[in-house]
Amino acid sequence: MKRREFMALIGGIAIAWPLACYAQQPQSAPPKRLAILNQFGCPIAPDGIIPHRLAELGWIEEKNFVFDCLSTIGRLDQLPVLARELVSRRPDVLIAGSFGFIRALKRETTTIPIVMLGAFEPVATGLVASLARPEGNVTGVAWLGVPHKRMELLNEIVPNLRRVAYITGVYGDAHTPPEEENRKIAASTLGLTWEVFRPAVANDYDEIFARLAAEHFDAAYIPSSPFNNQNGGRICELALRYRIPAVSESAGWARGGLLLTYGQNSAWTVARAMEYVDKILRGAKPSDLPVEQAAQFELAINLKTAKALGLTVPPSLLARADEVIEK
Repeated sequence: MKRREFMALIGGIAIAWPLACYAQQPQSAPPKRLAILNQFGCPIAPDGIIPHRLAELGWIEEKNFVFDCLSTIGRLDQLPVLARELVSRRPDVLIAGSFGFIRALKRETTTIPIVMLGAFEPVATGLVASLARPEGNVTGVAWLGVPHKRMELLNEIVPNLRRVAYITGVYGDAHTPPEEENRKIAASTLGLTWEVFRPAVANDYDEIFARLAAEHFDAAYIPSSPFNNQNGGRICELALRYRIPAVSESAGWARGGLLLTYGQNSAWTVARAMEYVDKILRGAKPSDLPVEQAAQFELAINLKTAKALGLTVPPSLLARADEVIEK
């Protein structure tokens, strides 16, 4: 190689090397933004299931993601406004846990991914096209309504179970077609009659339970609607005070004092939903992620409540329970 060509080559390397090094310098990506419309209040507890599962998946708050959280406590009547505000912040992923919340977010955006934290019957309510191919921008974990199964279990404890109150709250899912169909199934298979109550303010629960006792209702069904969840302690206390056998969906209600619960595990549901968040943040499209349903359901019985109500839980039912609360 001639000296002139060699010097030209060296000069070219000298110029190209700094440019190449500069191009390879790691660029710090801005943190991802997660936004949650939360029926349980804000901020998200740092030791809760959501941050814990996200950390296991490699997402650390304030390091590579940040949370936007809007609480609906005391503001359920402002749900459309809250959904619009959260969408306007342009997060990378939206998160919510009930049918009404998902629907409100979906009405505000068709592009930002929405992950369901256990939305009620998402196909039947029109949130997704199908479980296998959700289409659109919504996916996550479904929450199955099986009131007939819960009432079958309650019927093993409460003799002559016939007249049942369905207490859902103004912003619950009582009048969605699948929930009405579920109640019809329970009525036809067990010979039940339902009466729907929709409390709008917390004091309404006092009046409802007093009426249930005065009119000798046999039991109350408490679905995990947002308004019920925000008044859970009050509901459990009133059910015990007025001696109303009550059933709900997740075990937390039984731990709070309700007689019996049967449903999918809430912690499992939320943890699985965070896996959807992880996949979307890493580039997956919601339409390519099939909606998941719970494969197993859990039965919890509050034996202390049963004794206070003067009810006997059959040993066969206790043997099938996943959790028995005795204290």
